[in-house]
Amino acid sequence: MNPLYQTFLDYVKDATGPVLWVLDEHPFDLHPSLLPSDVDVTFMSNRIDQVTALKKAGIECLFNDFDFNQFPEAAFDLLIYRLSKEKAVVHHVINQSARVLKKNGQLIMAGGKKEGIKTYTDKATSYLHSEKNIIKLNRDIWLTALVNQHSDQPKLDDKNYSELTTIAEQDGLTFISKPGVFGWNKLDQGSSLLLEQMPDFMKRQSIPEDKQTGRVLDLGCGYGYLLANMKQFGFETLVGTDNNASAVAAIKATLAANQLEGEIIPANCADSITEPFDAIVCNPPFHQGFSVDNEMTERFLATTRRLLVSGGAAIFVVNLFIPLEEKAKKHFKRVDLLANNKSFKVIRLSGKRPIYKD
Repeated sequence: MNPLYQTFLDYVKDATGPVLWVLDEHPFDLHPSLLPSDVDVTFMSNRIDQVTALKKAGIECLFNDFDFNQFPEAAFDLLIYRLSKEKAVVHHVINQSARVLKKNGQLIMAGGKKEGIKTYTDKATSYLHSEKNIIKLNRDIWLTALVNQHSDQPKLDDKNYSELTTIAEQDGLTFISKPGVFGWNKLDQGSSLLLEQMPDFMKRQSIPEDKQTGRVLDLGCGYGYLLANMKQFGFETLVGTDNNASAVAAIKATLAANQLEGEIIPANCADSITEPFDAIVCNPPFHQGFSVDNEMTERFLATTRRLLVSGGAAIFVVNLFIPLEEKAKKHFKRVDLLANNKSFKVIRLSGKRPIYKD
């Protein structure tokens, strides 16, 4: 077992009352069978893959956008949290911990030095009126255990985490987002480049522009920048999917603001979606450090191949350094470069290859 999760488990075993375990993007590295049966542990996550994995193991897990309002004040003796990547999310959890923890309840946080664990510890120590307590578990991870004395300090800046806000208006469309969504407060340059290629993409589909073209899926939809733009290209049915509860809330608001009808499905790389699509658009969450063998790349490409109708096509935008074309050849006969602006490239995938089973 990961030493961090063994330490988390030790705190749970010593708990004298209810425990809240907050899960973000980091994998839950602890078999549920190791949890003590005599401790009331509530799991909450904003990631549908975490929720699904726990449920398969027989553990209930709340799926929401870190909505602490469902819990009364002083409901928990212990709150466990592996730091999120985004500062606003971490500040939100620390802010909420003061309300949902009992007086003298403990906030247990862990993270790397580069993730800001020392800074967050200083902030939480001041906010909770706690004595500072931080230890180094290993070369990469530090853990802090703070005692809640109930805060009368101004909340940490969480960018109004719980509020949806208009971040842009473009070409008659309004885009609504919030902290917790990747790139939440800007129009993504890669997605803009993809949209510029859509007329060419549609012509290659050999579909008349004045015809309804069926179903389109935005795979990893974020707050809905791509999906909200798909109606102008004649798609009748709009479907978006994301594994993040923040994104699900934001894209629903974006569609509503533009009086667009669409189905939004929380799923881990569309794993719960079975109906096929005429087209798939995607700006996948591939970042620096990606390699051609990356499991996430394979999953996105395999999902795209699975969900496209025969004769359908997908359009991806990725950073220039990502060798998506090489990986895609396993799944598609045609891999066409539509654009390259020296930062991003747009790639069209078509001609599904058959899947051979041993």
